Amino acid sequence: MWTMARFPVAWVVPVLLPVAFLTIYPVADLLWTSFHQVSILLPGEPFVGLENYRTVVQSDYFVDALENSLLFALLAAPIVVTVGTAVAVFLRRRFPGAVVIRSVVLLPWVLPGAISAVLWIWIFHPSFGVINGSLRTLGLIDGSIPFLTNPRLAFVSVLLAHAWTQIPFAVVLIMAALSTLSDDVLEAAGIDGATRWQSFRFIIVPQIKPMIVILLVYNALTAFTSYDLVYAMTGGGPGTATTLLAFQIWRESFSMYDFGAGSAVAFIVVAVSAVLILGITRVMPSDLFAEE
Repeated sequence: MWTMARFPVAWVVPVLLPVAFLTIYPVADLLWTSFHQVSILLPGEPFVGLENYRTVVQSDYFVDALENSLLFALLAAPIVVTVGTAVAVFLRRRFPGAVVIRSVVLLPWVLPGAISAVLWIWIFHPSFGVINGSLRTLGLIDGSIPFLTNPRLAFVSVLLAHAWTQIPFAVVLIMAALSTLSDDVLEAAGIDGATRWQSFRFIIVPQIKPMIVILLVYNALTAFTSYDLVYAMTGGGPGTATTLLAFQIWRESFSMYDFGAGSAVAFIVVAVSAVLILGITRVMPSDLFAEE
């Protein structure tokens, strides 16, 4: 006899079907567009095969954008997860004003990317920025530090701004994972002489490791596809210092009006993201989510 208990997948089919449609159809349409010459400046949509991909890969920006995107993801994910975990562990304690601090910590999460970019431009601006102004007031510098015009400093500035916007989400999920821990176990470890670091390393981390891995994967993909902060803070510059592949999707499509090339860049981003997901899941221990 057919029952829902024998076929548990039936419970999630109503949710999976629209999610699959909203994922597969856009990717398929993206792939189709990448094989055609689609431009508002030219009539028709002739089939060009791999020409758009050849044009994109041989362009001056592609290698730099790919390297910047991979480096951005490689640095941003551990920064977000490490800081988010530290903040979550701290906020788990009970102290006066904890609720207020938790609300303030979540503030960057609710701000639109453009507003966050304006805030960080105000912080890093060479003339009226908070950092340069404070350092000049203290007499530590005479001129200005070119945070947004020096290639290396611009990359670091955008990286810090991106991490700032993503840390609150990591804090929320880590705190949710920490809420499942038993205080009795931590108290017993303290009675047995374990330090706070030992309790964190040998008790807390093993219990929240699945959530940490999920956040690493999520933040790596979020950083790899980041666009709004880069566009608002540096416009991909100076030069190609902060040019990411996601930014090039916009440039090809809405600046050069070449939607075929823009779709080719977008599909490359999709393909690299899929490879990152498969690579990360392959290196994860097979029993990582066994208990969950």
